[in-house]
Amino acid sequence: MTAEQKRYVVIHGHFYQPPRESPWTGLISPEPSAAPFPNWNERILSECYAANVRAHTMDGPVVRISNNYQWLSFDFGPTLMAWLARHGASVCRSIVRADAVSAERNGGYGNAIAQSFNHSILPLLSAADKEVQIAWGVEDFKFRFGRPPQGMWLPECAADAATLEAVARAGIKFVILAPWQGEFRPSSGAGNSCGPFMWRRGDLSLGVFRFDSDLAGFISFGDALTDGARLANSIIDRALSHPPGSVTLIATDGETFGHHKKAGAAELARALTMIAAHEELEITNCARVMSLGIEAGEFEINAPSAWSCQHGVERWRSDCGCRLAPDSSQHWRLPLRETVEFVKRHVDSLYANLAGETVAEPMHTLKQSIRIAIDPNPAVTEDFLVRHALTEESARNRMMALFEMQRAAHAAFTSCGWFFDDFGGLEGRIVLRWAARAVELAAWYAPTIEPEVLDRLRSIHSNRREIADAATLYLSLKTREARGRI
Repeated sequence: MTAEQKRYVVIHGHFYQPPRESPWTGLISPEPSAAPFPNWNERILSECYAANVRAHTMDGPVVRISNNYQWLSFDFGPTLMAWLARHGASVCRSIVRADAVSAERNGGYGNAIAQSFNHSILPLLSAADKEVQIAWGVEDFKFRFGRPPQGMWLPECAADAATLEAVARAGIKFVILAPWQGEFRPSSGAGNSCGPFMWRRGDLSLGVFRFDSDLAGFISFGDALTDGARLANSIIDRALSHPPGSVTLIATDGETFGHHKKAGAAELARALTMIAAHEELEITNCARVMSLGIEAGEFEINAPSAWSCQHGVERWRSDCGCRLAPDSSQHWRLPLRETVEFVKRHVDSLYANLAGETVAEPMHTLKQSIRIAIDPNPAVTEDFLVRHALTEESARNRMMALFEMQRAAHAAFTSCGWFFDDFGGLEGRIVLRWAARAVELAAWYAPTIEPEVLDRLRSIHSNRREIADAATLYLSLKTREARGRI
């Protein structure tokens, strides 16, 4: 069967965990809710990341062991990959190897795509911070997978025209969005293909794939992963209902496959095996589809949007109504975001002044600096410092501290700090810890802004009686970290 007669199936998993490590020690404090594991990263490693490397299915008396990543389109958040490299090295190697194997099967196009670095909501960032997040994500991907990325996962699928422009300018070829995030205009004869739809702005272009929301919902919120054969038949039926050359794309949180759905890794493997055996279908990835020159139509976006908020991107800055508990208040979201933005403005001003005295191109240097944070090879650091004419010890120490200050300020925008109902949970604490670290590092070179930060945080009240206000939590987290360093 020729390529023109095939229907293409892409199943994408978005794998991510926030930076749970202490900004001061690099260690994760015990998380009792993850019992019997010491923290949630360890628990999800066992239930999901490792389970998908060795997915077991039964075929009569025969046990088949599959590496699902060889068939699954996927992205791994940089903060998660850094943790896996240290604490799940064999799983990390298997993920990277799966990308290479998938490239051999797909004409040189691997299953892995990049993700912007800190899982911050890109439409809510300044133009400069968007560029940094995208550049850091690209550099991390090249370090982990040994090749430049073709596609990029936008955290929470959050997008607007400025974000797409920044992604396209970085050389990325495609993104994945939800079908309600813009205007998809199919070409004649394209049917209900999931893409790619071409977004264009001047001399920039970007492929936009829309995922099938019915199938994605069946997997994420339904019982599809209780029976891989039933899931496979649902996907096969949907794909065959579209004309040859069309794409059926499903996208969901990767943790669905084994963590949220306990049998998810095994039943995904069963479904993938059945789909791969169907002669009219080809399991592939978006980069491979893009290489075929398929265009399903055009795409336009007019307002910021995301896959998990009905109100644009308001879930990450206002009490928009998106919450889990109906009786909780999210009035804390806006002042928390404004506080973190206040910290970031101070950090940016300080970086511009001090780095501007030390290096020729402060922003370019910042974008490149992520390599010395993710690559432990001392030769890489030395090469970076020499290339940027950082020869004196005092200049080197200053720039390394400024880079760490910027990384901490960026980490404070991790999206899950605003996603849930209260800032007092594990995710909100991540935001406060990283903001505190940025404030601390900034105080090495300028009068501290911590008193004003605390004034702002005192007005932010929790839904949880034992938490009180955000300033109290901020100070308690700093005190606990200080004791841990003694």
